[in-house]
Amino acid sequence: MSRSRAEVLLDAAISVVAESGLRGLTHRAVDARAEVPPGSTSYYFRTRAALLRGLLGRLLDLDERDTTRLGEPQPDGAQHADAEPPQPHPGPDLGTLTDAWTRLFQYWLGPGRERLRARYALYLEGRHHPELREMLDTASARIVAGAEQFLTAVGAPAPERDAPFLIALLDGILYDQVIRADPPADGAELRRRIEVVLRAVWPPAPPGAESAVE
Repeated sequence: MSRSRAEVLLDAAISVVAESGLRGLTHRAVDARAEVPPGSTSYYFRTRAALLRGLLGRLLDLDERDTTRLGEPQPDGAQHADAEPPQPHPGPDLGTLTDAWTRLFQYWLGPGRERLRARYALYLEGRHHPELREMLDTASARIVAGAEQFLTAVGAPAPERDAPFLIALLDGILYDQVIRADPPADGAELRRRIEVVLRAVWPPAPPGAESAVE
């Protein structure tokens, strides 16, 4: 899918923030990263606040796309930079869902790693910027609402209570891998961690029923 000029500029802004943090985010830096004529970014985003709003919206849109679009894995099982991430379809099968979220996290920690770094920089540094606080709170509420819808769809016992908990734990797995992990967790360990988190909020099995995942 081709990107609009604004999306090209916002993707360049993501790269700038991932590399240099919010301090490095300027209209000129985005122009240079996007390899467009000077003044292009300020044409679409007149102020820094407008650029920050656009950046946050782009990150949210890309994350939402990742969780709603099925990506085809490469023949060798690897994800390339232009590959689409897999979709974690809500459903009653915990094992299938865990596999899907594992592939999604592997995409985010691989080809999508730059975006993760930009998102964490935006959230960590953005709290010091009054123009971003309300936007970040709104974005967080949107993410938690999505988790609540997911938990409702799978029949979790307390979607409203557990949605923030689910997001915090899943985000913690990603944060650990981006910021601290050395060496990074392999696929099997990543899957185990995700399964532990999902089981914490999963509907209890009926009496006498076999667990979905051994």
